[in-house]
Amino acid sequence: MAFKSLLSIVSLLATLQVGNAALTRRVTCPDGNTATNAACCSLFAIRDDIQQNLFHGGLCGEEAHESLRITFHDAIAISPAMEARGQFGGGGADGSIAIFPEIETNFHANIGLDEIVALQAPIVARHNISHADL
Repeated sequence: MAFKSLLSIVSLLATLQVGNAALTRRVTCPDGNTATNAACCSLFAIRDDIQQNLFHGGLCGEEAHESLRITFHDAIAISPAMEARGQFGGGGADGSIAIFPEIETNFHANIGLDEIVALQAPIVARHNISHADL
């Protein structure tokens, strides 16, 4: 009886190990990087471009801070007027600050984000991605 119980436990652990290995399978991208999904391979070039050209070789300077700030402000943006009418008032990172900079960067909380929008625009153009994807 004890042997059957031990065998069941070992069998269960082996099954979990195999299942875990299947979940963490990695693919090798053409550039040598590895990812858990082949669709992510194209993102490494974007990461490298951001590190080299926007963050000056990976420095945590003003551009890194402003990139984090625009991401936060884009994600929390809401419209109180729409919500008052019972409509969905927004929220979520949709790239709207960069898509409509002449409107969005004039809101008090977004003042100064026009600079990072301008710095990120060439990266969006070079890699043919949306502002929301960046």
